Amino acid sequence: MTEMVSLSNGEVLDFEPMNPLELEFVIREIGDRLENSIPALKQMWHDRYEAERELIKARAMAMLNSKADTVTEKRAEADLAALPFRLDFDLKKETLHAAEELQKALTAKLYGYLNLNKALASSYNASGR
Repeated sequence: MTEMVSLSNGEVLDFEPMNPLELEFVIREIGDRLENSIPALKQMWHDRYEAERELIKARAMAMLNSKADTVTEKRAEADLAALPFRLDFDLKKETLHAAEELQKALTAKLYGYLNLNKALASSYNASGR
């Protein structure tokens, strides 16, 4: 392992060179993780929409059951009554967005490793090995 300093921010980075087999393993591992994340993301989307439906239902029921005189008061009452459902919905959205960002980061990392692999293969071919 070699320590390097980032030129952009001065951060000390650990650099560990890889051989072609390790590089291929990392590419396959990231690809498998991306592929295996699809059912989990699908479930997160389902949970998010389910929570949104529950929020809409709770808010509508609270508005219909409100004894307030004005629509503004009814809405405020409904918003307060549906607050636990809003929290659940927001937490589901937050989890989903974090998973999507992780998937984007893994995809970017995968593309970087694929470019390295291509460059490595080209250098081997150019040197006659």
